[in-house]
Amino acid sequence: MARISIAMAVYNGERFLHEQIDSILCQLSDDDELIVSYDESTDKSLAILQEYSERDNRVKVIKNPYSPGVVHNFQNAVENTTRDIIFYSDQDDVWMPNKIEIVKKEFADPTVAVVIHDASLTDADLRITEPSTFKLRGGARNTSFGNLIRLSYIGCCMAFRADYKSVVVPIPTIYRSHDWWTGCLLGCGRTKMKVINTPLIYHRNHGGNVTPTKRPPVRYQFQVRWIILKNIILRYRRKCAIDKKRLG
Repeated sequence: MARISIAMAVYNGERFLHEQIDSILCQLSDDDELIVSYDESTDKSLAILQEYSERDNRVKVIKNPYSPGVVHNFQNAVENTTRDIIFYSDQDDVWMPNKIEIVKKEFADPTVAVVIHDASLTDADLRITEPSTFKLRGGARNTSFGNLIRLSYIGCCMAFRADYKSVVVPIPTIYRSHDWWTGCLLGCGRTKMKVINTPLIYHRNHGGNVTPTKRPPVRYQFQVRWIILKNIILRYRRKCAIDKKRLG
C-alpha cells in the first residue's frame, strides 16, 4: 500500500486552518504524514499548527528557510516529505471524505506519475458558487503541451509520485506556479497525467487566496511558460533515468 505525504503551505491561515486539517487527517492512515511548511505569520497559524503536531505525530511543522512566498513554502514542504505519494494542499480548502482513496487508486497504473482532479468552487462559508473548476478552465488537459498552452488545473487538486521529487525540486517557477511546473514536467516522457473528472475538494474563495481569480498579465504568462519549458529540457534526462528505473 502506498503511503501518503501531504505537502501544505501556510501563511496567515488561522481562519480556515482547523477545518482544512481536520478534513485531511481523518483520511490518513497511521503511517501517513502531513508536512506543513509555514512562512512567518501575523496571526495564530503557528500556534494552531503546534497544537496539532503536539497531539498527532503525523503532523510535522517546519519553518520555510527560503525567502517567503508560496513557491518556496511548497518547495520546503515537498523537500521534507518521506512517503510514496505527495499531495499538494492549500490551507483554506476542505477535502471531500473520499479524496485520498480515489486519487491513490490511480497510481496502481505504474505509468501514472501525476494525478489531477476537479474541484467545486465555494465562497468563504462553503456555499458552492461554481461546481467545476475544469469547466471554468475550458476542460482538463492531460498533456504537458496542452497545459503549457493553457493551464487546466490547480495545485490543491494534484498528487504525484515521490520518486520524482528530486527532479521536481528545486521548483524553478515564480510567484505561484509550483503546480504548473510539476504537472508539465511529470506529464512528459514515459509517464502521464491522469485526470479525474470528479470534484474532490471544496476550493474556498474568500478574498485572500493565493490562487488567482483572473488571468495574470501576459508578460507573466510568457515568462512562466519559458521557465517551465527551459527546465523541462534541462531536467529531462534525469527524469527519464527515473522512468527507466521505475518502468524498466
